[in-house]
Amino acid sequence: MKKTLLIVLMFLGVLAPGFVKAQTFTVPNDTVYTTIPVGTYHEDVFNNITNISYTTGLVINWHCVNSNFPADWCKQGVFGICDNKLCYSNTGDTMLWSRATNTGGQITSNTAHAYALDTPGQFDMQISLPPNASSGTFFMTINLADYSSTYNKNITFVFNRQTTAVSNVNKVSSDILLYPNPAMNDLNVVYDAGLDIKTIAVYNIIGKVMSVYKVPGTSANLNLENVPSGIYFLRLYNGDGENVVTKKFTKQ
Repeated sequence: MKKTLLIVLMFLGVLAPGFVKAQTFTVPNDTVYTTIPVGTYHEDVFNNITNISYTTGLVINWHCVNSNFPADWCKQGVFGICDNKLCYSNTGDTMLWSRATNTGGQITSNTAHAYALDTPGQFDMQISLPPNASSGTFFMTINLADYSSTYNKNITFVFNRQTTAVSNVNKVSSDILLYPNPAMNDLNVVYDAGLDIKTIAVYNIIGKVMSVYKVPGTSANLNLENVPSGIYFLRLYNGDGENVVTKKFTKQ
């Protein structure tokens, strides 16, 4: 029925010939945030995929494209990724992400395990950390693409690994996460709620204000399209107007 409707719309000129590049699947979130408590901890963080286009099912190809996971998070058995076919651990055979080379491999879903139309199908990241695992705020970005490569998108999993049960502003401030860095047109910033961040400002290297953003919650997506290429400083201000954290980043 959907295919027939698309053909009719194209014939009437409602859809341009390039409509095949339209969105073919959805996920609930572009970025998923998770806080991992102290001690040994296992968690499955879901961002399930929904096929919105193909009645016969949609095959998804995926691979890791960016991460700042420390070396001990990349050891065998610490993290893995599950699609609707299998769960893959970061091992020598699979190598979802190599900390040594900062590169990712690719896993291709089998056509026999296509995502059914209009039904959310499994896609998640598993983390199993030993008690002495590195603490901080770390991320991994994964590219999802349909089998014909007509549509793809990146999704990011962000993990805040706590060191103690009691929040400490000085410790939290060191866990500010910026990605991607270098940035292109957008910069994502993740920070702890205890910092009470209300405003973020971008300064160039001579101290001139380039952009100011009012931000809610514990994360922000900053549009940098009007910021020229160069090295900049990001200053995060709390509700009292105090500069809580300053971070350096590069705009390409």
